[in-house]
Amino acid sequence: MKSRCLHIICLLFSFFVCCACGERGSSANTEPSNTPAPASAPASELVQISTPAPSPLNKTPRTLILYMAGDNSLSFLLKPNGESGDFAEMLAGAAKLDVSLLTTNNVLVFADKSDENFLPTIWRLEKSSDGKAILEEVKKFDDDVLSTDPAVIKEVIAFATTHYPANSYGFVYWSHGDGWQYIGIDQQNGTLKGGARGKTTISGLAEALSSLGKKFDFVMFDACYMLSIEVAYELRNCTKYIIASPTETPGPGAPYDTMLAVMLADDNVPEAMGHAFFDYYNQRYEGDNNSIPSNDSWHGGVTIGVVDCGVLDALAKATADGLKGVTDVDNVLLREAVFPYDRRNFVDRHYNFDMVDLMKALMKENVYAMWSNVYQHALVVWHTTPKYYSSASRWFSMETAHGLTHYIPKTNDISDDMDIAYRATSWYKDAGLSQLGW
Repeated sequence: MKSRCLHIICLLFSFFVCCACGERGSSANTEPSNTPAPASAPASELVQISTPAPSPLNKTPRTLILYMAGDNSLSFLLKPNGESGDFAEMLAGAAKLDVSLLTTNNVLVFADKSDENFLPTIWRLEKSSDGKAILEEVKKFDDDVLSTDPAVIKEVIAFATTHYPANSYGFVYWSHGDGWQYIGIDQQNGTLKGGARGKTTISGLAEALSSLGKKFDFVMFDACYMLSIEVAYELRNCTKYIIASPTETPGPGAPYDTMLAVMLADDNVPEAMGHAFFDYYNQRYEGDNNSIPSNDSWHGGVTIGVVDCGVLDALAKATADGLKGVTDVDNVLLREAVFPYDRRNFVDRHYNFDMVDLMKALMKENVYAMWSNVYQHALVVWHTTPKYYSSASRWFSMETAHGLTHYIPKTNDISDDMDIAYRATSWYKDAGLSQLGW
């Protein structure tokens, strides 16, 4: 999340430094992108909220839905007046676009905040007659909503398809995230605490996204820990591509001022989004082992990957075949040997381990080579800086990271609640993990 793991530890850090670390970031080793690093974006025009315009009912090339579940500790980043934060980035990005791009495409922004005086709203990015980028309010909800409820996500998608139909659709989920466990947190203006906080299960998100009636061209997670094989596999029938980070995401989150044009392009959009996300932060990367980055000057590294969901059925089969005959798996030793992306020492168990390391440890060499070939076709983009900054553990090396994460149960005890929950995932069922005694 925008070093989005703005969890409790982040709140403590922010008391001492101006750092919005949280479920948004980490750094590591990867081959650099060939895409030139974009220049810093200029400040955006201040937003002017205006009355709803008539809904365009003609078919357009793409409708992009930015779904910002911000009724949580990230709410401060959502300022609809455009003075700073992600709305300012969107307006800055829109200001650089030719007006025809915002006429023939639709960029819809849904946002919910932790403000009792704020009602969830949908805006459309447009340009006014004097050329300024603006947010046109097109729908305001009558009451507060639980933005993590799949029914609300469906309602937003239905609004988009009814009033802004298009040939192509993209979806961005902006919030906190925690891999295959959940995406999004809604605290109902602070009334929901701890485990009672509203969250979207990944199966619930799959149900909501399926309401589109066709696959999204891409789904991007502007949230932490979402480049998970379990997440991607659950959503494989809802979207063609997934763009996400396996670590916490950088504090400022996705750079919408530079990525907006990429999201509305015609060709190779998901891959280009991954390159653009990486390049934006890589040009700021300093590899410093001591300095704590801030949202104003993020230099704490970046990780990003793009998954081709069309390959995931083949990857599940390759995994199930490759694990045949594997027995006597010691989960404790595996968890110590496999690269961990999740460095939150205050969490009872960790969920995000390196999938390549895991399969290499479990499979015979010749079988692993065949599995690896399928994996490389599934992960079409993978970028990481040599090191990454985590709000929980500060700097750590990404030298041996490969991209997609995979869960390793803490024990083989079937009474463990988390491991029981894991058995309900589609990936567990289709990838033959029961062979391991998991």
